[in-house]
Amino acid sequence: MPNDKIKHGRSKHISNYGGVGSLIETTNNSIIIETFDNWGYSDLNEKIAHFRIDEDRLLQRLKNRFPNLKCLVSIPTDRDSFLYQVRPKANYFPKWFYCTYCNRFASYFEWKNRWRSAGKNLDFFNPPKCSNKDCRENHLEQIRFVMTCSNGHIHDLPWEYWNNRLASDRSSVEENEDENKSEKQSGPQLDYTKKCCGDQQDLIYKISRENTELSGIWIECKSCKKKANLKGIFNFEKKCDGKKYWLGQLNGKFHEEECGITMQPSISVKLKTSNSVYYANTLSSLFIPELQNPLSTEIRIDIENMLESGQFTTEQIVQLISIQKKIDKELIQQYLETGEIKYIPDNVYRQTEYEYFLEKEQPDNKQIKFRVLDCTEQINGFSKLVKIDKLKKTTVQTSFTRNEPIDIDSILQDQTEYEYSVQRQSVSKNNFDSKTLPALESYGEGILFILDKSKLEQWEKQQDVIERTEKIKSNAENADWKSHQIIAKTLTPRKVLIHTLSHLIMRELEYVCGYPSSSLSERLYVSETMHGFLISAFDGTDGYLGGLSNLCNDLENLGKIIESAIFRATDCSSDPICIESEGQGVGQLNLAACHSCTLTPETSCELSNLYLDRNLVIHNEFGYFKTMIE
Repeated sequence: MPNDKIKHGRSKHISNYGGVGSLIETTNNSIIIETFDNWGYSDLNEKIAHFRIDEDRLLQRLKNRFPNLKCLVSIPTDRDSFLYQVRPKANYFPKWFYCTYCNRFASYFEWKNRWRSAGKNLDFFNPPKCSNKDCRENHLEQIRFVMTCSNGHIHDLPWEYWNNRLASDRSSVEENEDENKSEKQSGPQLDYTKKCCGDQQDLIYKISRENTELSGIWIECKSCKKKANLKGIFNFEKKCDGKKYWLGQLNGKFHEEECGITMQPSISVKLKTSNSVYYANTLSSLFIPELQNPLSTEIRIDIENMLESGQFTTEQIVQLISIQKKIDKELIQQYLETGEIKYIPDNVYRQTEYEYFLEKEQPDNKQIKFRVLDCTEQINGFSKLVKIDKLKKTTVQTSFTRNEPIDIDSILQDQTEYEYSVQRQSVSKNNFDSKTLPALESYGEGILFILDKSKLEQWEKQQDVIERTEKIKSNAENADWKSHQIIAKTLTPRKVLIHTLSHLIMRELEYVCGYPSSSLSERLYVSETMHGFLISAFDGTDGYLGGLSNLCNDLENLGKIIESAIFRATDCSSDPICIESEGQGVGQLNLAACHSCTLTPETSCELSNLYLDRNLVIHNEFGYFKTMIE
């Protein structure tokens, strides 16, 4: 299939919900993004120089999992595609389509062969069309169901065998079956020994106008009239075939590997639009000019010289290098203990950004420009604001999972070092030996909000505050997903408060900054030494308008905007149900937070719209801003 016939947006290639291996809905059916190895650039090609992204700090971090990584390469633009013949590749998936006129149901490849056999030009086949004369080249409808497994594979259901039920399952396929009978827990049982009618099989896909249930959708063979409905499809079990459709074809066959998973929930049927079909493992980094190489050769030589002199203790070396070179102490300690830099925890990585913004003034760099403002007098509960007029962010995709996400600190860890039941699939054919990784470079603006440290420390010691957080932690510890259980171990009142406050302010800023909420994004800075959050907008959304950072030009007005956000949080259209909630959302991981008051677009949130509670912000007894609303 010619990939250049498929249109898909640049921003969708790297995000929390899009990237290599993901299904993206287009105006002409859904597509699966192929491995970036197929996009047209090569390690040995001069094209790579044009797409290279200079982000040494992120590159060094990635080398823990990708030891052979040489550079990050950007997602090509339309102009790049024209000049350098490089563009992301994609193919239709699922592979089965049906005609809404004649009801014929077949795989993409069979439809393509029918089109060719009818003497029609293949250049006009995409999007897929029916070659039947009476259908007048009607555009085909794509099947809605896929199967995913915990090893990261995705494949079609065995539609050619669907009407071929085993004798023990025949009672469930009769058209006049008793709808009141309980559905078999094991789902449909199929006979894979042969297709009905063999090569003469001619399937149709029929949808009842009267019955909107799955039992009202039938697959029937026109030759032998054998048929079966889709009732019980979500309980269907089948051995995973291990296909890697995102790697494309080799010698006419899709890449595959041994899998063998057969039992739910490790393998399950889903709608192709379900969120659990795909979770991208992405890492993002803000550009810090002075810290592009955390432990460069120069710094390592300095450390070795200090060790050889015998004049410094290990503690002194850590202290001196961290102060002189602005390097995190934990990284220096790692190097002194092991001789190399291992995994950099996310909080450590963000700490560097956090300290840089608060210690620097007006950096002389075309890629970043900011100014620190004291707002203690103008904005209650905050100590500082950082007005960021220019900001560069690099986002890189390393891998992906299906069925369940993994937390950010597991993305670069060895598979044996964490207890997830899901397996990561690399974005490259070379797996974790890849020399390049796809990345997205964006420029924008933002505001870094810093909470008042003394007030925050007093607030988070309150017993009511601790108990509210413990409710979320308890729900997370009992959640089905391992990532929730891991996050629960480090969940603090500070994190829930800052995350909730970030959402409330993002929702309020939508009315005044010129960006829709979907164009805003958060970056949380939360630890024992960090207590802030960044709200930013980048050119990958609606452009760099200046309307966000310029709000800092009038601190009194910005203070009123924040006050408005707090007051707006006191009233939710779902109250009192929302405000009194003991758990809502996925895994009951939100308390007083719902779509009417606190949640933001999924692309704006770092934590999937979870771990939120506006009571910690506005409650009249223990809320952080209780004095504001009295």
